[in-house]
Parts: sequence; C-alpha cells; structure tokens
Amino acid sequence: MAFHVYILHCADGSYYTGHTDNLEARFGQHVAGADPHCHTFSRRPLQLVFSESFSTREEALVAERRIKGWRREKKDALIARRFDLLPALARTSQRPSTSSGRTEARPSTSSGRTEARPSTSSGRTGAGGETEFDECWMRRALELASHADVTDGEVPVGAVIVDAEGQLLAEGSNRVISDADPSAHAEIVALRAAGRRLGNYRLPGTTLYVTLEPCAMCAMAMVHARVARVVFAARDPKTGAAGSVFDLLTAPQHNHRIEVSECVLAEEAGRLLSNYFRRKRGKAAL
Repeated sequence: MAFHVYILHCADGSYYTGHTDNLEARFGQHVAGADPHCHTFSRRPLQLVFSESFSTREEALVAERRIKGWRREKKDALIARRFDLLPALARTSQRPSTSSGRTEARPSTSSGRTEARPSTSSGRTGAGGETEFDECWMRRALELASHADVTDGEVPVGAVIVDAEGQLLAEGSNRVISDADPSAHAEIVALRAAGRRLGNYRLPGTTLYVTLEPCAMCAMAMVHARVARVVFAARDPKTGAAGSVFDLLTAPQHNHRIEVSECVLAEEAGRLLSNYFRRKRGKAAL
C-alpha cells in the first residue's frame, strides 16, 4: 500500500497539504465537500497541484508536516518540480518578512527590543511540526508580550498574524488594563487590526502566532475569522481552549476547523508569564 502526500490549491489562493492512502478517493471527497468539517470545505473549488508517494504512513506524515512549515515560494518550487531551488529556499525561508521584498522582521529599537532571529539550537518539535520559521514569528510575539509587560503593566501575551504569503499582517498584545476592555486580549487586538487592514472580517489562509494558548473567547473569534492555522507557545491549564481545557479550534461541530501547532518556544513564554506573576507577589524572578 502506498501513502500519498498531496497539495491542493484552494479558491482563496492558499494551499492545503494532507496525506492519504487513497489519493483519488480523498481528492474526490475534497472536491465534493463530503466533510463539512474539513479545512477545505469553505475554500472550494480546489485543484490538485502536487502529490508524492511513500511506502509507509510514518514517512508520509513526516513529509506532510515538513511541507506545511514551508513558506509559499518553497511550496511553489515543489509544485513546479524545481527541486534544484529547494536547498536555497530552505536557507532563506527561515526569516519572516514584513514587506514585499521579504526582508527580515525588525522590531522597533526605541523600545529596547532586539532583532527577531530564528533559534537554531532548539530541537523540539510541536504537535504540528515546529519549524524555525514558526520560531522566528513566535520570537516577535514574545517581544510584543515583553513590551506589554514592561511598558503597560499588562499580562505578557503577544500575538502576530501572518498572511498566506508569509507576510506580516497584524500584531497585538494584551490591552485589557490599558483600554479597560475585558475583550482586549492579544489575539483579539491582532484580529481587529488584521480585519481593518484587509477590510474583511474573514482572514482565510492566515496563521496566528500567540505566546499563550488561546482562551475560549479568542479561539471562537479565530474560528469566525476563518484563520487557517494557530501556533501557540505555553499551554494554559486553567482556561486553554486549544486542547488543555477545551478544544474549540478543532471541534467537529464547527464548519471551520483550525490547524494547531503548540509548544513553540513554550519555555520562554512560560518563564515570561511566571515572572510577571511572581513579581506581582513580591517573589524573585526565575
């Protein structure tokens, strides 16, 4: 039996990567919208643009997770069978970009924050396949979280939204205290900014990075916004709605489900949060 990794080109311009042991049948299910809970249900019509066979399911899963972490131009090269371009794109695709020139994301130096760079020392793998690309955007979210703590006295949580092309779309950090707004979590702030920028409450094909597992309010806002993927750092065992307490992002009752990757730079995010609350209680930092 062969196992296939495949890429679909969706109506919204995004790519969907999956694996199956029956490519023809699975593609037919995608096209027909047989599963209303599948990510592609609201993104039809679809076109099969790439497939590759593997001898075991484990090999196919590894390949699927690897491809899901690639940036748009690397997937384009794979689809075009330009395998000669993949090594160079592997070296350049680690840095997120904030402009059409795909330059490295640089935070403001006026706040004392340092330049965002991917970590090359971590060997951890999140549930959805952690990549250095994910780490780099998560480091930017951590910078926003730290700035919210130091400058505004907010619980240090930061969020970044990246579009389907890997471009920075919006950022946010906790504003509940500053704005006297119980809904102003980092994710909500970023979602509002992204919606204003696009002039649309739907954000298909986007990835949202956040330093703390989303709560139920934020998780449902992401579902309504049709965010494609969520990457979070630290788990929240008390109110987490991405698997810890609730599992709202992938609940089969919804007509849109979100791909979730977790524990990307979880240790750094957890330490930032712990030190915030330790400081409030007059305890020494960890």
